[in-house]
Amino acid sequence: MSLRGFSRLVWVEALLFLREWQAVFLTFVFLPLLLFLFGAIFRREPDVSLGGFAPGDLLVPIPIAIGLASNAIYTLSGPLAVARERGILRRFRVTPLRPWAVLAAQALVVYLMTLLAALLLLALAKLFLGLRAFANPLSLWGAFTLGALSLFSLGFLLGSAFPTARLTYAVSTSVFFTMLLFSGVIIPLDVMPPFMQHIARLMPLSYVLDLLKHAWLGRGHWPWPHDVAVLLASTAAFTLLAARAFRWD
Repeated sequence: MSLRGFSRLVWVEALLFLREWQAVFLTFVFLPLLLFLFGAIFRREPDVSLGGFAPGDLLVPIPIAIGLASNAIYTLSGPLAVARERGILRRFRVTPLRPWAVLAAQALVVYLMTLLAALLLLALAKLFLGLRAFANPLSLWGAFTLGALSLFSLGFLLGSAFPTARLTYAVSTSVFFTMLLFSGVIIPLDVMPPFMQHIARLMPLSYVLDLLKHAWLGRGHWPWPHDVAVLLASTAAFTLLAARAFRWD
């Protein structure tokens, strides 16, 4: 497929994304509302015990991580299972449009939409909530992209592993809320009992959130090699498993 053809495919996928009001609402409405809620609750003066940051500064990466996870789980896995179940992917095989190009275009659109939402959240945090954290742009983009790779590969794995769309949505929903519960998004890791902390170490979202937090606080380009190593390993593992489980019909 030519670059021009792929660009047109990306444009079509972007229009399809914008037609899904649930994805648009969650990405561009719910996440900013969540950010403002955090700002209203935790907007206080800097605390020495927090390294000079205000409590609200530490919470900004949470809606970004939620946006990555929700779009990876719901916007990629579910539609992939539906397209396979309805025979849409199979029809692509007899056209000049290659199925892999459709999957790549979907992933790129979801990445760009989630990145746009993350930039919106950062702008709102800086302009309207008075948050003091300084994000290193390169570090933050790298953390976001690495988190997207890991979670998107998990989304493709969930969309490939189950025979029906209904089962895919059921399992994906269970995985999504399990990650929210055990990754530090809802309950801080330091207040979890030991058994929950052990489970949290198995959740890729835990490492995504941790890496985003340190990038948002401006602590170097790659301050946590362990997070990077785990996310790279999980991306490779999820991608390999998804490729083995994937079928066009």
